[in-house]
Amino acid sequence: MPRKTDIDEIDAKILKALLSESRTSFTEIAKDCEISIVAVRMRYKHLWKTGIITGEIMQVNPHSLGYKCIAAIGIVTAVYNEEKVLEFLKNKSYILQIIRNFGKYNLAIIVTLSDMQELGAILEDLGSNHLFIERADAVIWAEAINMDYTENLIIKPLTNKKTSQNNRNTINHEETQIDETDQKIAKILSQNSRRPFRKIAEEIGISTQNVILRYKRLRETVLTLSTIQVDLNKLGYRATAHVLVKIANRSKTKEIYAQMLQIPNLIVAIRLIGPYDLFVIVALEDFESLFSFKESILRISGIEEIDVSINPSFPSWPLNLFASLLE
Repeated sequence: MPRKTDIDEIDAKILKALLSESRTSFTEIAKDCEISIVAVRMRYKHLWKTGIITGEIMQVNPHSLGYKCIAAIGIVTAVYNEEKVLEFLKNKSYILQIIRNFGKYNLAIIVTLSDMQELGAILEDLGSNHLFIERADAVIWAEAINMDYTENLIIKPLTNKKTSQNNRNTINHEETQIDETDQKIAKILSQNSRRPFRKIAEEIGISTQNVILRYKRLRETVLTLSTIQVDLNKLGYRATAHVLVKIANRSKTKEIYAQMLQIPNLIVAIRLIGPYDLFVIVALEDFESLFSFKESILRISGIEEIDVSINPSFPSWPLNLFASLLE
């Protein structure tokens, strides 16, 4: 496991700025940190070299590409059958990602579907493996955007002073018509969000101004969070708690959701439709931070049940879950 890498307050400020918006200019960061642009550039390169920064991405809105239903399907199986189930799943074209330890479920699969009826067919397919899969429960994501809360991550030696989250409430949920050029631009930026518009223009053979105009339109539809990716292990977070939450009165979901977002290091929150109402991920430094999180969540009135599983920390977070949909 990677060891925590020592950083100072200026490094932490640079990381927070780029997590909030990866295209933040070095000029702006230098002004905020009261250092030179050259010093920002050198520190930025060092953060890459030490492996703290692992990527620069723009997350993709699957709804804008015609995927109306995003779901996680939790799978219950005997522990000794997990590898057999994984073997069964590995060639299934409908699977976007497989997750181990999803609350009370041994495994979960993430699926992106253009029609809700496809979900029934997938559950039937999973049910066909009745020798190893005991049960499969689908939880539908109410939306598949604005799930990562980079402002909640504490990067020491900074305290948890939250920054604003760009574009959290301005993304169009409807399907968007994009042409081949739009798709090329979106694909480039989904993997390299700081790439200069001039270089993108040269790569695909259009003007820089055309790239900028298309980018502005894509940021309102297809491209959502613009951020860097960081190795949570190297920031001192050894594990993550994945928590499925059931709410006693669903009319209180929005209120409880807002309260949970006040918990430090709660870095992912997804509203669900199904047997559970929320799924959250919390970055953990140690067991003490796990106990502290449990105390915080149990103080929230209206939570009926929680299922917690402890997973390895992310070597690259935020995840870039839907970028492959641009292929």
